[in-house]
Amino acid sequence: MNLADYETLVAQLAVEIRRYLVSRGADPETAADIVQDMFVKVLESDLVLPPEKLRPYLYRVAWSTYLDAYRRRQRYRQLVDRYLGPALQRPPAPSAPPTVADQALQRGLAQLKPRDRQLLIHRYSEEWSFRQLARALNITEGAAKMRVYRVQRKLERLMRRVHREDGHRI
Repeated sequence: MNLADYETLVAQLAVEIRRYLVSRGADPETAADIVQDMFVKVLESDLVLPPEKLRPYLYRVAWSTYLDAYRRRQRYRQLVDRYLGPALQRPPAPSAPPTVADQALQRGLAQLKPRDRQLLIHRYSEEWSFRQLARALNITEGAAKMRVYRVQRKLERLMRRVHREDGHRI
């Protein structure tokens, strides 16, 4: 197979895998991101597969990437709901004492700017797409993705600092 045919096959697979992910529950925006991430992973691995092995491999990579993204999104939604949701208006019923990580997260969230906390609420609790965030903020989708990413990294740094201040190992 020559290079032009291989490129055509890859382009067809990109469309096919995107449709597959949408049919399995991914929204079109997420599916497009996953297909892009999938190709980045494949290119970074310097893997050259024959055409008959390429399709199953790409499907496996796409599906595992989708599951990783889904789990990460669920985890973020749970954290936002737990610490920034309406339950904060009244104290929660006593249950298990908060863990060190819970305390670090709560203190880290408290140190974020209100607009950054609101961004996390919109994205994970209210499940806004990047397109919705972009419209609300009057920015591009790429800029919305970058802001969410930066707020997540900022929260991680704040949590690490809280851990260090409290004398815990990270």
